[in-house]
Amino acid sequence: MTEIPGYLIRELIFEDSFIRVCRAEHEASGQAVLLKLVKDGPRAMLENAKLMNEYEIAGNLDIPGVLKPLNLLRKGNGLILASEWIHGLTLRHYMQMQPLDVPAFLAMTIQIARVLEQLHDQHIVHMNIRPDTLIYVPSTKRVFVTGMGHSVLTGEGREARSMPLIEGSPPYMAPERTGRMNEPIGGSTDLYSLGVMCYEMLSGGRLPFQASDPLGWAHAHMAKQPDPLDNPSYLIPPMLARVVLKLLEKSVQRRYQSARGLRADLERCMSAWERDGRLEMFEPGLHELPVPAASPSGEHAIQVLSAGVEQAEPSASAEQAGFDYAKMLDLAAVMRASQAFAQEADTGRLIRQLMTILIEIAGADRACYLSLAPSGAVVEHAASSAEGGSFDSPGVPLEQFADICAEAVGYALVQRRTLALKDAAGDGMFAGSGYVARSGVKSMLCMPVTIQGEWLGMLYMENKLTKGVFGPERYGVLGMLASQIHYVHQLFAYFGGGAPGLAKPEKQPALAPASPLTERETEVLRELAAGLTKKEIAGKLVLSPETVKVHTRNIFDKLQVNNRVKAVTAAVKLNLL
Repeated sequence: MTEIPGYLIRELIFEDSFIRVCRAEHEASGQAVLLKLVKDGPRAMLENAKLMNEYEIAGNLDIPGVLKPLNLLRKGNGLILASEWIHGLTLRHYMQMQPLDVPAFLAMTIQIARVLEQLHDQHIVHMNIRPDTLIYVPSTKRVFVTGMGHSVLTGEGREARSMPLIEGSPPYMAPERTGRMNEPIGGSTDLYSLGVMCYEMLSGGRLPFQASDPLGWAHAHMAKQPDPLDNPSYLIPPMLARVVLKLLEKSVQRRYQSARGLRADLERCMSAWERDGRLEMFEPGLHELPVPAASPSGEHAIQVLSAGVEQAEPSASAEQAGFDYAKMLDLAAVMRASQAFAQEADTGRLIRQLMTILIEIAGADRACYLSLAPSGAVVEHAASSAEGGSFDSPGVPLEQFADICAEAVGYALVQRRTLALKDAAGDGMFAGSGYVARSGVKSMLCMPVTIQGEWLGMLYMENKLTKGVFGPERYGVLGMLASQIHYVHQLFAYFGGGAPGLAKPEKQPALAPASPLTERETEVLRELAAGLTKKEIAGKLVLSPETVKVHTRNIFDKLQVNNRVKAVTAAVKLNLL
């Protein structure tokens, strides 16, 4: 076993490829300590940085319930963190030993909430709340918080450190930590992680979501509802289930805003249990002041970007939320797409895989790929992540497909713009649409599929649970995946909608208008695409409104369409704009 000058190693507690955790004794004082040692290897620099971060933040705290670092040592290329020793075990190990009843759960969670309350009051966000970073001492029934290597300082004049945010435990990471939401990191971020852990404690070790990799976990936190907690085998009081679901709200504004408010609700539950042996129902979060909602105007409600814009600078909140982690997820999506291309020969199954990856990286729950034809937009493929996932290749005109906001797609086509709605059902310009009113869509994205500057298709995505999902930071990777779907779709259509080897349809002639548009008709068409009314076009081109009507009718006849959206779609396909 490793020798450390000044310490006697008594017991190896935990070891993996990167760190070693031991119980030791300080030779001079005889004090029992917990030692965390970094191993040599490619991650040594990162692990050292985490120990330094924990020592700097936790070492300056005087909060009962926070495991206090005592010393930071160096041995070779690795650091060693010495902390006070308590005769306890991780909460995960304790949960595995015996189930938690309601009083034990409440007592533990109240202690954790009290510690988080004091951390947040000092503008410290733990960032790694989970059963492995909480120590339970059975003899005293006390809970201690440790594992603060990921912690960040927030508040005015402080910037969250970006390095620790790369790391984390994906099953416990709040939606805003994925770097996909325009939401700040704050105390509510810890409360979401605590909600995941509370769900796990109450359900006998089951997590609210199921996934197999970081990309899948990020998508689950963004776009999936937790599995119900009303399973009779759990015997969970409905009031506790309500508290946990409030902790797991995807929107920061709908979640508990403070650990103080959570603690007040838990203490109310504890009093009721001790008095009556049951929990009364009440509205959680009433002890908190309401948080002002984001303004529905300007950039908070809608983004309309030019068709050529595929990337944008990340917002400050995106960087604060762990933009490095977001880039890691982007890379994971690209790698999965590459593997799908290498391993899947059937074009239909390949499109389904690419659509699934697209949904996960975007944080959507539904996505459609639309092709552009002279007669209008066609919904070629549709995929959903709900209930195990579904996929279909309807190949029907946009106006015949019920599960899409056709008005938003048409607007993006006419305007030739990327359209991003942060709350379509609440304050978006299409809140009155029949589909939006029926489905309750929150986030919505309509963006062009472009290859070498040519507009070849349209990508439509939505999220019914979370607002503000589709930020411009994702447009680059979304556009790349959508272009891959376009290429595979071409093969899909060429081989008759299946694998290579099927009969090939006759090659279609090149698209062309029935007769060329005049220069004036092209000018009118360009203004139609810009969204101007006939009256506005007349004023801009110094024509009478009746003349504009005649030109418009001629355009429709030559393009063989019957409305503006189809005319613009056909013009884009024919490179007339």
